[in-house]
Amino acid sequence: MSVINCRNLRLTVVFAAVLFVFGFILQTPRMLPLANEYPVVVALFSGAGLLAMLLSPLLMILSAVIVLFPAAARQLDLCRH
Repeated sequence: MSVINCRNLRLTVVFAAVLFVFGFILQTPRMLPLANEYPVVVALFSGAGLLAMLLSPLLMILSAVIVLFPAAARQLDLCRH
């Protein structure tokens, strides 16, 4: 069984979208009035959110590059859309 299949590609896309939303949610404490009272916590959340938001498109780009390989393209030709 190949690692590159329709199910794993869909899971990768969903995971990247969830990671982006999670990163955005972690960025929101910066806009709250409590940001000045807890700067260390806000900085940690903001850093984790930024990392999640940067990893999301990288994951999508990596999956797009993998799909361009001929062996992966043959595997994905069998997908039902």
